[in-house]
Amino acid sequence: MSPLPGQVAELQVGAMASAGRACDALARELAEQAAVVSGARCATGEAWQGEAAFRAGLAVDADRLRLIAAGEQMQGLAVLLTQYAEELRETSGAVRAVLHNGDSNVAALAVAMAKAAEVDGRCAAELLRSAAQARDGSALDLPTATTQLASATALVAGSLPPRGSSPAQVRDWWRRRSADERRMIIADAPQLIGSLDGIPCADRDRANRVLLDRLIDTDGEVSRRAALTAVRERLRYRRDGAPSTLLLSIGVEGQGQGRAVLAFGDPDRAADVAVYVPGMGTTLADVAGKDGARALAVHDAAAALAPRSRPTSSVVWLGYDPPSGFPEGASPARAVAGAARYGGFLAGLRATNARGTPPHLTAIGHSYGSLLVGKAAQRPGGIAADEIVLLGSPGTGAVRAEQLGMEPGHVWAAAAPDDPVTERLPAPPRLLASLLAGHAPAALLPVQLGAAHRARGWFGTRPADPAFGARLLPAEDGPDGNPHSHYLDPGSPTLAALAAVVTAPPP
Repeated sequence: MSPLPGQVAELQVGAMASAGRACDALARELAEQAAVVSGARCATGEAWQGEAAFRAGLAVDADRLRLIAAGEQMQGLAVLLTQYAEELRETSGAVRAVLHNGDSNVAALAVAMAKAAEVDGRCAAELLRSAAQARDGSALDLPTATTQLASATALVAGSLPPRGSSPAQVRDWWRRRSADERRMIIADAPQLIGSLDGIPCADRDRANRVLLDRLIDTDGEVSRRAALTAVRERLRYRRDGAPSTLLLSIGVEGQGQGRAVLAFGDPDRAADVAVYVPGMGTTLADVAGKDGARALAVHDAAAALAPRSRPTSSVVWLGYDPPSGFPEGASPARAVAGAARYGGFLAGLRATNARGTPPHLTAIGHSYGSLLVGKAAQRPGGIAADEIVLLGSPGTGAVRAEQLGMEPGHVWAAAAPDDPVTERLPAPPRLLASLLAGHAPAALLPVQLGAAHRARGWFGTRPADPAFGARLLPAEDGPDGNPHSHYLDPGSPTLAALAAVVTAPPP
C-alpha cells in the first residue's frame, strides 16, 4: 500500500540518520581491529617458523581480510543511509510545501510524490541487497565490499552540483547538506570535495587530510610518497605564533607529479588573502619545502603590518603541472592549462569567505607562475583578485598591464637587476635569429639586452619594463648569485613592499 501525501510530509528520517552514524562508528572499529590483527601478525616476525606457523599466518590473514571487508561494507552502508536520509528529508519537505500551499495543485503534488517513491524504492533495494549479503556471507568478501563502497561513493558523487557549477552554487549546495551528510562525505569520500571550489576551507582541509593519509598508505611510487609525507609533516609542524595550516587540495592520480595547495591562516576568516603560484621546476615536495616557506614568509610579513582586526592568509598554489625545464618551459601550454583552475580557486575563496565583506585578494606569480596568473587574468571575466603581483616574470602574454583586467595601478612587478629571466632572456624572434646565425642559446643569456630589445620578453612585454605599465616593487639580486630566487626571502625589499600591497596597497 502506497503512503499517503500526509504521511510522506510527516516522514521522520532521524532513525535512518542515526543508523548511518552507528554504521560509520562500527566501520571505524572494524578498521581498528584489522590493524590490531595485522600488528599481531607482524609481531611474530621470524620467531615462529614451520608448518604450524604458516597455517596460523594464513588464518590470521584471512581474519584480517574479513575484518577489512566488513569495515568497508559498514562504511558503504553508512554512506547509503546518510545519503538516503538526506534525500528523503528533501522529498518530504517538497510534499509538505505543496500541501501547505493547498492541495489544488495536483500536478505539483504528483511530481513530489513520484520523487518520494523513486527515492524510497532505491533505498529499499540497496538495504535489501545489503541484508542479503550479510545473510549469505558475501559481505565478508573483500572485492564485493570494495565494489559496494565504490557504488556508495558514486551515489554521493551523483548528488554533487553539476560540472560547471560556480563556486557560489557549490557553496550553497554544501550548506544544504545536513551535518551528518557533510561529516560522512569528508570521512568516506574526501576525494569528491577536497579540491572543489566553493567548499569552505576548513571542510576542504579535513577532507584532504583524510585523503592525504590514504595516498601515503597506498602510493607505491617512492619519491611521490616521500613528497606526500613531507606535506603531512608540514601540516603537523607547529611553532609559537604560527598561523594554522590548511590543506586545500591534494592529489596524484592522473595529475603528473601531483597537486597540493597549502594555506597559512584560514582564507575564509581572513581580510587579506595572497595566493602565490610558483614556477618552472616546482615539485610536490617544494610545496612542503621552499615554496611553502615563501608563502609563510608572505603571511608573516603581511601579518606584521596588519592590525589584529584584519587577519591574513597566504596560500601556495600548486594546482597545475609546471614544466620541469626546457623545452616545456618555452611554451605557454602548461600555464594556459592551469589558468582556469587558478581562476576557479580564487572565485572559491571569494564565495566562502565568512567575514561578511569580500577579502582583499592578491594574486602573486613567480617566474613561469606569473605567466599562469597573467593567462588566468586574460580569460573571459578575469580573476577575482584586487591586485596582481608579477615576480621575476618572463611575461604574461599581454602587451600592456590593462589587459590583465585590474583597476589602474593594481598590477605590480619586480625584477632584480641581474635576474636572467627578466633581464637577459631574449624574446623568441631574437633567439631564433641568433640560432639561424649560428650562435648557441647559452651564449645569449649572459649578454645584457640592449634598449631596443628590452621591452620584448619571452611571453609578451616584460612586466618590469615601463612600456608594460605596471607599478614597480624594489628588488635586489640576493646574496648567492641567483637573483631569480630571492624575491620572497625574509628581510628582502621585495617582500616588505609586497606585504604592503597585500594588506593596504599604497595609493
